[in-house]
Amino acid sequence: MLPVLLAMLAGMIAGYILRHQSRLFAVLDPLTVWIIRLLLFLLGLGIGRDEALLRGVPDLGLKGFILAVASIIGSIAAARILVGKPDLPAQRSNESDGAAGPVFGPWAAVRGSLAAAAAFSVGLPIGYAVRGINPLPVDAAALTLYALMFLVGLGAGADPTALFMIRRHGRRLVLLPVSVIIGTTVGCLAAALVWPELPVRESLAVGVGFGYYSLSSLVIKELSGGDWAAVALLSNISREILTLLAAPLLVRAAGPAAVPAAGGATSMDTTLGVTIQSSGREWAVPALFSGIVLTILVPFAVTAILTF
Repeated sequence: MLPVLLAMLAGMIAGYILRHQSRLFAVLDPLTVWIIRLLLFLLGLGIGRDEALLRGVPDLGLKGFILAVASIIGSIAAARILVGKPDLPAQRSNESDGAAGPVFGPWAAVRGSLAAAAAFSVGLPIGYAVRGINPLPVDAAALTLYALMFLVGLGAGADPTALFMIRRHGRRLVLLPVSVIIGTTVGCLAAALVWPELPVRESLAVGVGFGYYSLSSLVIKELSGGDWAAVALLSNISREILTLLAAPLLVRAAGPAAVPAAGGATSMDTTLGVTIQSSGREWAVPALFSGIVLTILVPFAVTAILTF
């Protein structure tokens, strides 16, 4: 988490210094879109290279996917009730920074989701083709994530209305993570009650990973075994991917709070860029705050559910 935050902080400092460079910020949004697509491609590449993960997908993946969908639906519904559905940010042309706001036409939403899905889909077979070898000399996914966070910080640092946005959101800063906690819990509980193959305790433990698949999987492996660790990994990866792919459609259906609510803990890093693209820059602060709170809660929540 620290390198991610440092990358964003560096971007904010650079953004403040370069805030009057309108040509630079004119390309910021398109560049962020392509960085998100690259991140999805690398995520698909990594999954395609993991044969053990691919073999467990049919059974464990189905359980994980159902819990991911239940978590997303529950979180969005809770955010809709507690945070509300503010007016969508209008498409704007800001002459001071040259940046265009989010576009919410139906074709634009579908096209963005299809492009993101294509990026992930291309990565899967390529990863499978090169399984057993490392085609990249560095952790390209981590470097891409740092680049994305730098760009997000760049936009935030150049935005003179950041403090105003914090005051404007007010209670939403607290209500957003609360919505995710309540919605995820209710959603996973409902899924477990409907499908007997999903035990309540393990289902709740998977859900409160909130998309933080690496940490939650490790904790669950220690407390409940490898199978449920795999379910947690697949479920939280699914939550992240579904948020990245469906972000524009989620905003149209349930308002701008839907994207950070769906992303859970990932709203502070991997889905923060797509939140800004789809919901508007004013949602960067609530999304970041929510993601940090949920990330901190993950190990405590998972441990509490599986031990008490």
